[in-house]
Amino acid sequence: MISEFNRFFSSHSLASTYKPTLLKCLLDLGDYKEDEGSQWVKDTGDRLIVDLNFVAARFLRYYWPLRFKFKLKQEASGMRIAVYRILEKYDSKIGVKSTPPKNLMCSESLSELRKITIKDGIQPQVLGKLLNDCNIYSINRGRQTITIKKEIVDFMNANKKILESALNYMITKYLETINTHPNIAITLQEKINRTSLMQSDFAKIISGQKSRCFYCDCKGNAFAQEHFIPWNWITDTKNFNIVAACNTCNSSKNDKLPEDKFLRKIIVRNSNLTNIAYGYTTESFEKIYHECYNDYHGKDQPLWKPVQKNDDCK
Repeated sequence: MISEFNRFFSSHSLASTYKPTLLKCLLDLGDYKEDEGSQWVKDTGDRLIVDLNFVAARFLRYYWPLRFKFKLKQEASGMRIAVYRILEKYDSKIGVKSTPPKNLMCSESLSELRKITIKDGIQPQVLGKLLNDCNIYSINRGRQTITIKKEIVDFMNANKKILESALNYMITKYLETINTHPNIAITLQEKINRTSLMQSDFAKIISGQKSRCFYCDCKGNAFAQEHFIPWNWITDTKNFNIVAACNTCNSSKNDKLPEDKFLRKIIVRNSNLTNIAYGYTTESFEKIYHECYNDYHGKDQPLWKPVQKNDDCK
């Protein structure tokens, strides 16, 4: 059992992220009785028979933020993998604003989505291929269920955190070869804490802007901490990437990238920051901006600009 996991983690290359992601799904079997989808797991004494619906629900949920939130490529060619195409087809049912909960992914309303994922993604592209590197289950006749020994499930459950970290490392290393996203490892975390600047630091930014919105120049007394380069791309909060924005601009901009004239403006602003966060250089900031434009925002999409200012904002 341990040798099979060692064999898998000793493999030097991946053709995709499917294999480690499937293993991440199987880690949930350790506490399946208390988790969503327990109806798809049958205990036969020393083995569990697992319907692939249990796997598909988690498989889709792991890939959802990578596709919709962080927009990470899964192929060097830029082609969309099967699971991405499936998610896009059902985006109106799942939603694209926040990671769907497990109970939604396991619900009857998404049975067709899981069925297609099993048929077009899991069965042909990973179910049998994983066994070549990590032989820890058997595929049952009909290929709709797998059987896994409970001793293997117990081992995975006892070492879940370690195994999950190792699998995320494998996925990160693969994605880093085809993406310029600066913090891929963070995108694989189940929960990501989005921090804010200390109020004293943000007050200095507001003061430097003379209590005016960085984008539309409207004067105000209430501002949002707005990530100039979208948080979904930079996944960090540093003062050189934070501006004070009115609620209208903050809401309108969302996760878009502002047009080039604002890049020049924030570079000038940053040159006047007295406590700029460690690691900032104009060159590195410009590089991240252009990488975000190419790989996240999209070169075919217009850069964001604020709405027309009102007369009382002049």
